[in-house]
Amino acid sequence: MSVILEAKALQFGYAAGQPFSRAFDFALDAGEVVALMGENGCGKSTLLKTFAGMLAPLAGSVAIQGRDVHDREKGYTLQELSKQVTLMRMNMAPPDRMTVQEFVSLGRTPYAGVFDGRSAEDESIIEQSMESLDVKRFAGRAVCELSDGERTRVYLAEAIAQSVNVLLLDEPNAFLDIPRSHALFRTLRSLAASRGMGIVVSTHSVEYALRYADRIMVIDGGEVKVAAAGSAEQSGLLDWARAD
Repeated sequence: MSVILEAKALQFGYAAGQPFSRAFDFALDAGEVVALMGENGCGKSTLLKTFAGMLAPLAGSVAIQGRDVHDREKGYTLQELSKQVTLMRMNMAPPDRMTVQEFVSLGRTPYAGVFDGRSAEDESIIEQSMESLDVKRFAGRAVCELSDGERTRVYLAEAIAQSVNVLLLDEPNAFLDIPRSHALFRTLRSLAASRGMGIVVSTHSVEYALRYADRIMVIDGGEVKVAAAGSAEQSGLLDWARAD
């Protein structure tokens, strides 16, 4: 597999505070699903924002396909970056009265612009994205009127329509029941396999991480550790999650 996102000597956090971790290296392969885990407040959301180029690192670098995601002169412009990576957050307020069709269409904005109009290819990608997440049947409904499970699928359809290489998700199953959570993670596995996306998804569920991820990344005690899902328990990577 080819490396699609690479972090080198990365320290992440907020400028006014201490870093969440010591410097670490990490490489995400195309077609790979990595589960991001750790206790509340350990920095999972902050790390995802840093991977997405939304938050500058305290030290080190993050690159997608060899180009820095934070350097606007030598790396990506914001428009170019939005074609490479997106961060899906479930705490995002649903848009007021915007329909599902309109919301999913926002995924094509980096390609068509806000006022330039969409091409036939854009429209086809929007339709396919809605069909793949089974949200086309309520395309005319307002996003704010949907259930949590339906809205999660709509947010993911918008991310798919964006045609990114790296998909980052911050606790996407936080409001989903068990069957829908399994369905969501199966969808992520399918997207990674069929589209070659590199996916990093934060979750509190050890079960989902072990079952659906290729590797597990844990932020624990100021260190970022990564192991194959199949060896995560034996290596002690998941000891932080033990009740005893």
